[in-house]
Order: sequence, then C-alpha cells, then structure tokens
Amino acid sequence: MQWLSDFFFAFFGGFARIFIASFLLWMIGVVVLLFMELFNNEEFQFRVYLQKIWKVLLISFQIAGYGSIIVGPIMMFQSEEYLTYSLVTIDGIILSVLYFNLRRRLGSFGTKNTKKGNQENN
Repeated sequence: MQWLSDFFFAFFGGFARIFIASFLLWMIGVVVLLFMELFNNEEFQFRVYLQKIWKVLLISFQIAGYGSIIVGPIMMFQSEEYLTYSLVTIDGIILSVLYFNLRRRLGSFGTKNTKKGNQENN
C-alpha cells in the first residue's frame, strides 16, 4: 500500500507545485501592473485595475499549467525523480484540458461578448 500512498502524494503534490508556481507568476504580474499604473498618466480607475489583476491571475494559471507540460519531462530526466515529475506533467495535461474547455465555453476569459458567441447561444 506504500506505492498507493506515494502515488497520491505525488499526484496532489503536482497540483500543489503548479498552483504555487501560478501564484508566484501572479505576484510578479501584480507588481508589474502596479508599476505600470504608477507611471501611467491616466486617471486611476480601481475597477479597471481589478479587471487587469483578474486577467493576470487567469493568464498566470494557464501559463503554469501549460508550462508544466514542458518543464515536467525536463525536470524528470534532470533530477531522476520519475514519479514526481511525471505526475506533474500529467497534472499539467489535466489542467490544460480543463483550461481549454473553460476558454471554449466562456470565450476568451469570459469578458467579451462577441456577436458570434451571442448568436450561438440563441
């Protein structure tokens, strides 16, 4: 039963690694957005700023999910921790399929209502 415990530990650990990487990318994005708004000559609009932060959050989750598909096999052969990084890759594939389905159903981040999308729903 030790193998089952190791499998689930690595499986959920893969999701945790991807989510931690996502939050790190998001924090970097928030700092970049803050400096962009700081040196912007336009009037500060809090609602627009929060929308930009939300969009950066979604992009960072997608980048981390897609990137884990590429980084997982590289780390697997570099560190020879086959179980851990193969499950990181599998978790990345699961998240990528989930993100593709969400983008297909919601459109591009769900913020734009296109005429084509509205016609399909009617």
